Amino acid sequence: MLRLLIFTGAIVLILHGLVHLLGFVAYWPLAELTELPYKTTLLNGRLPIGASGMRVYSVLWLVTAVAFAAAAIGLLAKQSWWLPLLGTAVILSLVITALDWNQAWRGAILSLVILIPVLLAVGLRVQPRPFPPYPESTQTLTAVPLPSDLPAPVARYYKTIMGEDVAVVETAVISGRGRLRIKGITFPARFRFTHIAGQGYRHTIEATLFGYPVMKVNEWYLDGQARLELPVGVIENEPKIDAAANLSLWGEAVWLPSIFITDPRVGWEAVNENTAHLIVPSDDGEEPFTVTFDPQTGLLRTLTAMRWKEADSETKLLWTNEVLGWRMVNGALLPSPAATTWSDEGTPWAIWTIEEIAYNVDVDDYIRTAGQ
Repeated sequence: MLRLLIFTGAIVLILHGLVHLLGFVAYWPLAELTELPYKTTLLNGRLPIGASGMRVYSVLWLVTAVAFAAAAIGLLAKQSWWLPLLGTAVILSLVITALDWNQAWRGAILSLVILIPVLLAVGLRVQPRPFPPYPESTQTLTAVPLPSDLPAPVARYYKTIMGEDVAVVETAVISGRGRLRIKGITFPARFRFTHIAGQGYRHTIEATLFGYPVMKVNEWYLDGQARLELPVGVIENEPKIDAAANLSLWGEAVWLPSIFITDPRVGWEAVNENTAHLIVPSDDGEEPFTVTFDPQTGLLRTLTAMRWKEADSETKLLWTNEVLGWRMVNGALLPSPAATTWSDEGTPWAIWTIEEIAYNVDVDDYIRTAGQ
């Protein structure tokens, strides 16, 4: 559907460019056109510019035509410059059609119509400000030795990101920005995930336009129960959502990785030299993740599980968290950015980029509130 919209939009831009090409032909003049009769005045005769001025004016029509066509090509080729070029073309089009309003008003209206999605596209490129820093900074982290009985790829991973000693994390406030795909549209976003390690979380997520929130999500998973405050309403008391939230809790623990080896409820099972199963607790007993590691670097590559997507889902879907990069945070190498993908969608619906983490801070009250 999105590809069809892009292709249709590109065709509209090319056709609009061809219309502007007619302005060049008429006002140079290269030919007589009934719809655009030659003249040497603009603004309905109130602005005389002479023959030389009309040639300059006609060149503006040509430049606009080329800009529309080039922007269409850039859009189809997924080039980053198509949007600023299209914005320039639309503004130039509005100026030259307004100067010849009596004959060119239809073109002005079409340019105004095109301006609306251009403004939306610009707004979707503006990053929001990050959430304010958490008022309490990271507290002293106690280190424990790395267990000796971990599967080989797991042990290699922890030695790579932390060394021989593992800093114990009890709470975390994780803040950052990223991108969210909602109904086929990708929005800039900012988020804050508050965790009591292995016990519960609160999510504050905002999708933005021109840097301002247009959709807000507040989610809690506390005491084994999930509550989602979404733009479409509140979801709670749903067993499948509770189970899905439990997997989110453990999936996000990649940003407080010590929990995977310090929580006695968690276990690892070897699969092969680059893969292991991570076993986490759930209301039904246990849930498995399949974790893959990069054979060259030893760093975590993917974390996957079968998860309920909706409260009324009939079957679980493969839920994949993929590491796209790494950054040093509080002395540990952590995944950032990371992508989250449902198997029925094929491409990530969310990209998370970590910008700040406060560890072992007091979140007892904060995790149960709403907002930032």
